[in-house]
Amino acid sequence: MTTKKAKPPLINREIDAENVLHAPSGRTRQMTETEWLVCTRTNPMLRFLLGLGPKEQRVVDITTFPACRGSDRKMRLFACACYYRVRALLPDELAEAAVETARRHADGLATLEELQAAEALVRQALDALEGRWRASHGAERISLQPTHDALALSLQVVRSQAPKAAYYASSNAHLAAAAIANPGAASGDASFTASSAAEERAQAGVLRDIFGNPFRAVAFDPDWRTSTAVGLAGQMYESRAFEPMPLLADALLDAGCEDADVLGHCRGDGPHVRGCWVIDSLLGRK
Repeated sequence: MTTKKAKPPLINREIDAENVLHAPSGRTRQMTETEWLVCTRTNPMLRFLLGLGPKEQRVVDITTFPACRGSDRKMRLFACACYYRVRALLPDELAEAAVETARRHADGLATLEELQAAEALVRQALDALEGRWRASHGAERISLQPTHDALALSLQVVRSQAPKAAYYASSNAHLAAAAIANPGAASGDASFTASSAAEERAQAGVLRDIFGNPFRAVAFDPDWRTSTAVGLAGQMYESRAFEPMPLLADALLDAGCEDADVLGHCRGDGPHVRGCWVIDSLLGRK
């Protein structure tokens, strides 16, 4: 019996053709608020956030993003969150260290030079593995997959341009999750497609956690920033443990907040990650 050779996730893979929103004329159009709130595909959500117009372009070919609807910090934290969601599948210390450098860079705790050094180390390791990876198949391919995908994904996270890091980390992460969950499966197999779609749905929830509703910005009242609310927000941000979010809702309510979007986000099912728009608003982070 011939073993079916799995196709690896591709670095810089563009999947725009199956994800763009189309107007009746066939040209791409902007996402609507309703679509943003229910979308399960990160590709169109990210293209909207990056401010890409109706002309279809490969993101890798774009040099600047003047109409980007999110800060570099939030874009970078989303890229990190894509890695952290699947980190249990990717046991590689170099990749983990690189992503942590990217996270620290997002918060101003690591320099651009440190980020670039992390990128160089990951690229060197990935280049060293690539020949063996491309020649592998069967059991060897399956054994190499976690390391290869960890390096490939972390290489996206540490890109110098945060918008590109967010865009490509998303696709690398959900494809890596599918490949590792379905060893030996081709990317067109139903099981692979289902796993990839499930991870992408989760990522869409992370995007909404970080960026909120870009169609309806919340004016955050300074009176809501009580010591209790800010203390809880800071604790969750540093620990990455967001179980106290309902307690934060209570603290905000006590402070006079009656905004349904704010309270609903705190009391919802999540997910919540570093960069959560409510926590960022309390802590004064952009």
